[in-house]
Amino acid sequence: MSIGESTALYLFVFLISCLATDRAEKKFDSNKKRKAVALSVLAVLIPSVLAGVRGDTVGRDVLEYAVRTFEYADSSATFAEMKELSKEPTGYMLLAYLTSRLFHDTGFFLFGSQLLVITPIYISAYKNRENAPMWLTMFAYFCMFYNNSLNLMKQSVSCAFILLCYFYIKEKHYIRAALCFAIGVSFHFSAVFGLVFILLSMFVKRRNDNTSKIILIVVYLLGIMLMKNISMFLIDNALLPEKYTLNIYAVFDLEKDAYLRLVGFNKRVFYDWVYRVLFTAAPIYFLRRVKKDFDENIKIITILGLVFYTYVLFAFRTAYGSRISNYCDYFMIVMVPMLVNAFKRKTFQQKVCSNTAVVVFLGMYWLVLFMICGWSASNFFVFRF
Repeated sequence: MSIGESTALYLFVFLISCLATDRAEKKFDSNKKRKAVALSVLAVLIPSVLAGVRGDTVGRDVLEYAVRTFEYADSSATFAEMKELSKEPTGYMLLAYLTSRLFHDTGFFLFGSQLLVITPIYISAYKNRENAPMWLTMFAYFCMFYNNSLNLMKQSVSCAFILLCYFYIKEKHYIRAALCFAIGVSFHFSAVFGLVFILLSMFVKRRNDNTSKIILIVVYLLGIMLMKNISMFLIDNALLPEKYTLNIYAVFDLEKDAYLRLVGFNKRVFYDWVYRVLFTAAPIYFLRRVKKDFDENIKIITILGLVFYTYVLFAFRTAYGSRISNYCDYFMIVMVPMLVNAFKRKTFQQKVCSNTAVVVFLGMYWLVLFMICGWSASNFFVFRF
């Protein structure tokens, strides 16, 4: 498919899912739970099906990880046998193994992977619906992370469950939060950093005196600047998986051609960085102006992620820092839609204008970065049949 046809297909799926989400929210509000659940299932399934029917070239890592892992699963008689063949995270291997017991097509595995991303996102949208319309939260996910999830499949599942983990921690449902964290870690070890960011933000918020907050911020900044030393300590003490040690060595050695190393000025990365700044600053600034209460933890987490990503980007000339900051970036899914509260929304026309402004803000990021620039290698959609 051409870029134009692919763009139309994605937008059609996004539209149907968002419409179903909006209808579901209205049914939830009117206490018609059965219809709400049915519409919710539709909203989640449609983009998951699209992910499942894509060809193996849609998403840079599909052939490298998904296809290979599923082939191991399909050829193994037991899960124990598969674990001897594959070095992938346990959760990812288990999903592949269970899928292969029912089907013999990688597409069902891709479908399952996306389902495990979008379901916790949808639940998070439901929990955050008092602050932003559910459909707009889903649209934020589609614009910022859906195409990336077709490439970064394992970490996308991990990030989505860490986001949901936060909401359960906030609600003091600690067993559910622990389960979400366990699932996140089982798909990507870096979920540990996601939990650290959450706990750090909560600790900062609870400090009532500004002096303590400043000290904590300084410690965090020093931690980032000493990231190389900290990483080497973790490696020397075998506290990181072998896969990460190779990438970390490459990132810190500026003479090596590391993963996502930048040579000269990269327009795509700069565009992405500018939008990361806007996605963080705009909600914080405008919501503060209208004195709208919104979750301070979310604000802190997104700032922590932006600082981390920016330092790695400019200090080591690589966008690889996003593999850690992604856990903070996913909180933008629930924060950016809150921008609608910064507008006057009394009349129907005012609501349309405010929603349109946020949709355009998000849509331009998706259109330029993913469809025009080809970030994540998903702009030329191909069906697998």
